[in-house]
Amino acid sequence: MFGRAHRRRAARGVILLLLVAVVAGTLSGTGAAATRTQKNNVLGTKNVAKGSPVKVGVISNGKTPTIDNSQETPVAEATAQWINEYQGGMGGHPIQLVICNDGNEPGKAVDCANQMLQEKVVAVVIGQDGVAESSWRPLHDAGVPVFNYASGNASMASDTASTFMVANPRASLFSLPAGVAKKAKSKKVSAVIIDVPAATSFYKEQAPTLFKQQGLDFELIAVAAGTADMTPQMQKVASGNPKGPVFVLGNDTFCIAAFNGLRTAGYKGTVTAIPQCFSDATRTAVPADFLSGIQIAATAPIDNPKDPSMKQYYAVLDKFGASSVDKSRITGVSMFQGITGLNIATQNLKGEATPQSIIAAAKSMPWTEVPATGGLHAQCGASIQQSNPAVCMPGSLAATLGPDGKATKYVAVGDTKPAS
Repeated sequence: MFGRAHRRRAARGVILLLLVAVVAGTLSGTGAAATRTQKNNVLGTKNVAKGSPVKVGVISNGKTPTIDNSQETPVAEATAQWINEYQGGMGGHPIQLVICNDGNEPGKAVDCANQMLQEKVVAVVIGQDGVAESSWRPLHDAGVPVFNYASGNASMASDTASTFMVANPRASLFSLPAGVAKKAKSKKVSAVIIDVPAATSFYKEQAPTLFKQQGLDFELIAVAAGTADMTPQMQKVASGNPKGPVFVLGNDTFCIAAFNGLRTAGYKGTVTAIPQCFSDATRTAVPADFLSGIQIAATAPIDNPKDPSMKQYYAVLDKFGASSVDKSRITGVSMFQGITGLNIATQNLKGEATPQSIIAAAKSMPWTEVPATGGLHAQCGASIQQSNPAVCMPGSLAATLGPDGKATKYVAVGDTKPAS
């Protein structure tokens, strides 16, 4: 009999190829490796912003007893400095950040939104925030554009007025587990999700129908943040869906508990997860035989320090006072992508920076490579997903983890320019 780790290692190459094909098909377009611009100076050429300063808001969970997104603040500050000194600012205007941490509490998120309105910011970037809709709603109602790395929230994703999602949330949230299930001829997908609205809303509102359309049963297991022992919940998964796939979504602490709960429960099936699950802490706390073979859909080649886009991200952090940020976590990368996403979306901004002019510029942006994505592109306002018009990026990266809990190879899929 083959052990779980042995089977995974033997099938790793085949599974990755299948995953690439499935995700690419689901994302409507054949995956094509993106062309990347490599520069001798990874920071670029000095281009200092000299116009009138503009205020840009940043809303983050910050650090709570169960979630630590505190690295979003130093990454945001470093990114803004880089844009101001090397990218000519936002349409020539130096960016001044207004940062608010909501503590993952809906009431505080509303307070953060009100602060942004009082400060008269021209746009807001929301990080990986568990209560994103609470701050988004008043900003949206006031006509302030919101840029977000990615969210499964249906209201945000379906907005056509002033919301822009840099990454493609469905690549990880739906296309990956559905694709793996179809290729394995499985009939069921189990999703173990951290129980916060920003994470569960997609699985309550959209996922059941999407999986049903693929001929798949869907099971949602929402677990409270901070649950240290998930063995009871994972025993039900192991007995009710022994072949999987199981999809895990949460921060690294949450995923550690889920992975170890599955392992304790004797689960032998396929595991899929989001990149946010993996950090050095995960690789220390979860045995290698379980990590090996886990499949992810990613928007950054975070485990490949030789990738030019990652080199640039590291250089920005080191140059502008954020060198202590844990570079193994995607939390910081996604904030970098959110702010640089705002910047590339407004590359054609002329004259005064206002919420209205930023929205107009974003909706007419050209097909552009997004920093720190391994060469993926975005084009806001191009109807990338008809049902989710706020989504700007069609593609993602597919990868399978090795026994060290890191991706052995990243392949771009679905990175196809939309028709004019």
